[in-house]
Amino acid sequence: MRRRIAAISHVLVLSLFIMAFPFHCEADTDELEREIKLGEKVSEQVERHWDLVTDPVRVARVSMVLSRLTPFTERDLPFEVRIVEEEMTNAFALPGGRIYLTTGMLDFCRSDDELASILAHELVHTDRKHGLIQSSRNQRLSLGALAVTIATGGAGAAPILANLAQVAIMNSYSKDLEREADTRGLDMLFQSGYEPSGAVTVMERLQEEELKRPYVDPGIYAGHPKTRERVQSLVGIIREKGWPLERKRALRLLRTGTDERNGTIVLNIDGKTVWQAPAVEGAAELLEKASLSLDRHLQMETSPYDVAVHKVQGAKVLRVGLGVIVSGKDLIPGMPSLEEFRENILAALNRARSIHPVADYHR
Repeated sequence: MRRRIAAISHVLVLSLFIMAFPFHCEADTDELEREIKLGEKVSEQVERHWDLVTDPVRVARVSMVLSRLTPFTERDLPFEVRIVEEEMTNAFALPGGRIYLTTGMLDFCRSDDELASILAHELVHTDRKHGLIQSSRNQRLSLGALAVTIATGGAGAAPILANLAQVAIMNSYSKDLEREADTRGLDMLFQSGYEPSGAVTVMERLQEEELKRPYVDPGIYAGHPKTRERVQSLVGIIREKGWPLERKRALRLLRTGTDERNGTIVLNIDGKTVWQAPAVEGAAELLEKASLSLDRHLQMETSPYDVAVHKVQGAKVLRVGLGVIVSGKDLIPGMPSLEEFRENILAALNRARSIHPVADYHR
């Protein structure tokens, strides 16, 4: 019975294909227009189930991030992102350039770097026709046969439209398509000036959510490969390309700064005091220099053993990784010791890692 139904479906599709393309192939521009119309058909189904968010601040934020990424796409599509009211953390792309982002996912992203990583991944899916490719595989049709749906704007092909919507919303792409979206998405992040680490941190946090609620299978987790494998793959790609993996930029953690409080110059990390000095001549400059050096050298990936006090040419220095943060000979009377400074830095590092605990920082 199944074979009979499949055979009838193939005959119907091929007949429609012949009717749609009787004697010639359409130009690429016509094919593009058909793909866009197909996406609009699927979009109508999506928007029957979810309310669109019209808050101008939220819309402007996601549109701005998208606009930095689209110059690095391959095709000239009317790329657009729409926000839907939904607690589930999800994002998906339709044929023709339209991307949907749930409010749950938007709120989940800690920074524009993480948001950009989600949008870049979905941009690749729609730019490279992944939805159409996956749907053709699911329907056991060639892309040429699937083109009948594009040619007719979806008329008479409700099952194919439904499958396209399912592929998009459930992120049910095969490993090769997910790998391409991850790899090319990272390139987009780098080219557009966003932190590639945002792709790693957001997936690590999704992995954490998955571990907390293993019985839940929201759309973002339905794709293959699984979240943990994708984290490992993303880290590997970044390493292969020789880019620095600095999670703190995307997580907005380990942020340093200085200010003056009641006659004392204070150096803080994530708002917590880690060092201080009396507000005398040279103190502000000393702590500002230490702050900038910490910002450069202290990373979520820094090993505690790489935060140490050493003696260099008879003087103590505080090192973080390969960087000298401050020399003991520069201390101002009344300042805490370098050893105390080191302990406070390690406490700040531990606090930051407790906020993002899933990562394998030493990989």
